[in-house]
Amino acid sequence: MTLRRTLGLLLAALLSVVGVAGAAAAHVTPRISNDGAWVQGVAQCDLSSHSDCWAWIDPVDGTACPEGHFCVYTAKVASDGGKVFSFYHCAHSGRDWALHGWNGVGYFHNSESGGTHAYLKDANHRVLLDSAPGTSGPYDYTSVWFVRAC
Repeated sequence: MTLRRTLGLLLAALLSVVGVAGAAAAHVTPRISNDGAWVQGVAQCDLSSHSDCWAWIDPVDGTACPEGHFCVYTAKVASDGGKVFSFYHCAHSGRDWALHGWNGVGYFHNSESGGTHAYLKDANHRVLLDSAPGTSGPYDYTSVWFVRAC
């Protein structure tokens, strides 16, 4: 077998593998939602407690952020359902709250009082959003890695 023919066969084999891998990659959909989102150190509980916890969003009536809390919602509108994470304490063991699996647009609401701001932060703990008491709105959590609720 000549060198030219051997190289031709190798190239054909390589192109067929790349073609198969490329076709498989074309069917992969990137995650752009917060369906699997969670926050380290936050368990499910009654939101009206003076605790840091999460609850399912009521898709009919919505789920209000309790007074004195900062909340982040996995959905941007209540009818989409999902979870609400309610932070009563500033941080988790003295450190910013760590978000995991937040890959899309959600919602935030600051129901804290006394002028307490809350902060959404990037992977380097730089402030992306400074939320004054009473502020709320949709937010793209793709770049958010941490929350500090004070």
